[in-house]
Order: sequence, then structure tokens, then C-alpha cells
Amino acid sequence: MPEQTRTAKADPASRPTRIAAAGQTVITLLLLAAFVSGALVWWGKRLQLQEGVSPSWLLGALVVHGSLNPALCALFGYLLCHHIRVGWQMRANLLSGFFMEAVFAGQILTGVGLYYAGSEAFRGALSSTHSVLGVLLPVGLAWHWWSGLRWARRQAEAGRT
Repeated sequence: MPEQTRTAKADPASRPTRIAAAGQTVITLLLLAAFVSGALVWWGKRLQLQEGVSPSWLLGALVVHGSLNPALCALFGYLLCHHIRVGWQMRANLLSGFFMEAVFAGQILTGVGLYYAGSEAFRGALSSTHSVLGVLLPVGLAWHWWSGLRWARRQAEAGRT
């Protein structure tokens, strides 16, 4: 464990797992773009089923949503190597962090499955799972952020970070 985490009264804002403001901005923008484009894909697919014709913007939304996958995979890898690893060592936010990790990994795996799945029945199950996980991701992110603030506050009150 880093020396700072053993010393008294270290600033919770400088804890080893804290993501810099620029990193938080990039993460937020990537996840927001994925969420909005995913919601557009979901809505476009719904319209397609109801009207029997694809909306003109659906292909663009699909391309944007799918094109975000490499960046999101890189982000997941970065978080695993830095934020998650150190957080696990510190025993900080384990429940909300594990939830975030599982949902994020599930999003990646179901997205890859949708790209490569051949069976329509399997694609339907993957699509539903991907949509549910897509709704859970911002909920989990808010929970994890709130838990991190609470954890840092408790550490500061106890005189450690």
C-alpha cells in the first residue's frame, strides 16, 4: 500500500484511486456518447419493428455506437490496471466497484456477442441483456461515485486515506 495511505490526515482528494479531472471528463464523455447512441439504436430498432421501415438515422447511430467499442475496451483496461487494482488493495468501494466492473464487462461481452452472433434467438437474448446493462451502467456509476465520496469522508474523519 502506498505510504500516503498509512499516514494520518492525507487529503482524500489525493487518494491513489482518484481519477484526475481530465480522466473523469473523458470517461464521462465516452460513457455518455455510448449511452446516448445506444438509446438511439434502441429507439430506432423499436421504430423499425413498429413501422416496418428503418429510420434514416439508425445506421449512423449504430456506426457511432459500435465505433465507441475500442475506446471503451481501452478505458476498461486502463481502469483495471490502475483504478480497480489499487482500489481493491485499499479495500475501498468493493461492492459498488464490483458492480461497475461486472456491468462494464457485461456490456463489452454482449456487444461483441451482438457483432458476431449468428442465431437470431441468441441475438435477441444478447440484445436484451445489453440494453438492461446499458441502463444499469449510469446507475452503477452514480452509486460508485457516491460510495467513493462517502468512503473518502469516512477515511478523512478517521484520520487516514
